[in-house]
Amino acid sequence: MGGTLFSDATAALKDSKYVIFGAPLDITGTHRRGTKKGPESIRHESYTFEPFVPDLDIDLEEVDIYDMGDLPMKNPRKEISEAVREIIGAEKVPIMMGGEHSVSPYAVEAFSDVSVLVFDAHLDYREELHGDPNNHACATMRMRHVLKGKPILPVGIRSICKSEFIQAKHDGLNYITADKVRELGTKRLIDLIEDLLPGKLYISVDIDGIDPSFAPGVGTPEPYGIDPIVVRDVIRHFAGRAVGFDMVEVCPPADNGNTAALAARLIKDFIAAREKELMK
Repeated sequence: MGGTLFSDATAALKDSKYVIFGAPLDITGTHRRGTKKGPESIRHESYTFEPFVPDLDIDLEEVDIYDMGDLPMKNPRKEISEAVREIIGAEKVPIMMGGEHSVSPYAVEAFSDVSVLVFDAHLDYREELHGDPNNHACATMRMRHVLKGKPILPVGIRSICKSEFIQAKHDGLNYITADKVRELGTKRLIDLIEDLLPGKLYISVDIDGIDPSFAPGVGTPEPYGIDPIVVRDVIRHFAGRAVGFDMVEVCPPADNGNTAALAARLIKDFIAAREKELMK
């Protein structure tokens, strides 16, 4: 981690409300490699921003945030699941920075009774890829399995292989394409998500769900994506219901810093919006 903590993460663990950690995994990438450097880059770019979020009237310097650094990733599933269980057991909110999207199911399985909102360009609904059921291209399928009947909703989809399309239809998997997001607009999109995802939420942001003109530094870019302001507004709306959050697939070797900066800002918006909701 190079000694750099996420900006405004100045609280001690025992005093914190939010616990940030990195999961720098990059072993199943199928196009560009380098997502293991995502947490370091997101932390670096987090210092671009003022701690005060004016439109929410929240000062992140006054919010208790702790950065526990990066997990070693020698046994990703065990390390991530145990870390998240400890964080939520201490009644704090985990915020994970990847790393490839395969890390998200390991965090989700630490929860009980959550629905999952996923932003992604890809449906990630394969049972396996290259013989590996934990490939990043299987993230939605793995999360669906660990949820044991609770809903998962991918948003921003524009890349689906034929077998995924058939399987999703067979399973009755709801998903919202990027074209549908544009057709609905933000308010109607939020209303639809409200209808499809009840109760407590885990929010997983694969940043390639955002159009590569805004987020070019990703492992698998896909054109015709959604606007970052839509993602921000949806995150802000649901932050009060969220019990966990992750930001994955930032790929610094393919970035000029803008993708990592966007990722850092969305993390800050999540925290600020959740604090705003708690004040109501």
